[in-house]
Amino acid sequence: MNKHLDLDSYMKNYEHRKEAKKNYKLTIENIKKLKRYASKIIRYPEQAEAFEYVDKLFPKVGVKNVPIYKVSPKDMDRLGYGGVGGFIDTISKTVVVSSVMSGFAGKAAHGAVVGKADVDEVIVHELCHYCYFAEGQRSVSRGMNEEFAYGWSIGYLRQKGHSDDYIIKYNFMPYFVGCAREEATKNILAQNGISHYEYNKQSAYQRKEFSGSYGKKIFERSKEIATDKGNKLIELYSKKLQEGPALVDEDLDGNRFDILDL
Repeated sequence: MNKHLDLDSYMKNYEHRKEAKKNYKLTIENIKKLKRYASKIIRYPEQAEAFEYVDKLFPKVGVKNVPIYKVSPKDMDRLGYGGVGGFIDTISKTVVVSSVMSGFAGKAAHGAVVGKADVDEVIVHELCHYCYFAEGQRSVSRGMNEEFAYGWSIGYLRQKGHSDDYIIKYNFMPYFVGCAREEATKNILAQNGISHYEYNKQSAYQRKEFSGSYGKKIFERSKEIATDKGNKLIELYSKKLQEGPALVDEDLDGNRFDILDL
């Protein structure tokens, strides 16, 4: 056994644990501050339709008992949570939403798409995130987590009269377009006879030139891929919604991996 390698491994693990502990403490402190800054705490029966929708899907979680902290965008931004309509802290299981719903953007090369969401829609999305962890889902993959929340929110958005095309364009697109950028870039590289390996070997200047020449095409291709993923997500979760309440021990089936290419 190589003692030198064992020591290196130990030190790397030690540094990793040390950094994780530091981040954990910082997150706890930030959440405490956000709770103090909250202009309002939303509790059921306020926003009753949003709470009841998620409660029917996940009756064993008890989302009606979950307080939601409404915080100004300014306070969210200065603590590192800027540009989002809401989020859930997985450590404390705290749900936070922005006090101003001014739209949110998803960026890709040479473009951005802007989403639309009312506060009740953000509440549904974040409560679905809450259920993801409360029901014991172990994957911490952002892609899997977001797919779960976006997917189970579809029924609520339809109840409000949103078409599937609207849901994809204004709810899914800002997130999915960012996820699609790498695949879109590979597509455009292939069209120009450049392998991904060759691209990775290019200098920063060469990549910048490539982005300047093909950025618009990458952005348009990203939107195409994102729209396709959105349609697949709606198809999958339409079937799940027809089946009734979500199962507490729901399997992470292969279809999910197909959708988000995780």
